[in-house]
Amino acid sequence: MSKLSGDTMQTVTVAIADMDASRREKLERSLQGGQGIELLANVGADSSRTTPEDHALLHGDDSIDAVVSRIAQISPRILFISFDKSPEWNYGLLDALQRKCPKTLVVLLTDPSAEEEQILQALASGARGYLNHETDPLYFLKAVRMVDRGEIWVTRKMLGKIMDKVVH
Repeated sequence: MSKLSGDTMQTVTVAIADMDASRREKLERSLQGGQGIELLANVGADSSRTTPEDHALLHGDDSIDAVVSRIAQISPRILFISFDKSPEWNYGLLDALQRKCPKTLVVLLTDPSAEEEQILQALASGARGYLNHETDPLYFLKAVRMVDRGEIWVTRKMLGKIMDKVVH
């Protein structure tokens, strides 16, 4: 968790779980220049003999337990996770992460076709925010800092929908 202490800021550790290598690399590039952000790589592989896909936290045929196990090993403060698998898998992963990695804060990576109801359900299941894959890279850095401080990262429109659900 990054907390200001005098003039120093603790580093926020960030991991990205996305099967799409080009999207993952784009997000990695946008975060690498961020002051106080440490981008974590997957563990257990010798980076000198592996491809970028070997460093992915998500693979097409992974079970939820396998993904959670890898995430638990590196224990990121913030985890960006693509929200493009089946809804059951996505919500199962969020539930497992809440139980097994409670200190890891999840931010969803969505595409424009993501349904608002699914995003609302994911937020209710523990996600701390969401961003579209195509969002300006500057917002990924802002999201990391805000979520690390305990805030959520959602659009104002979505905040209105959340408030409607809370009030009604």
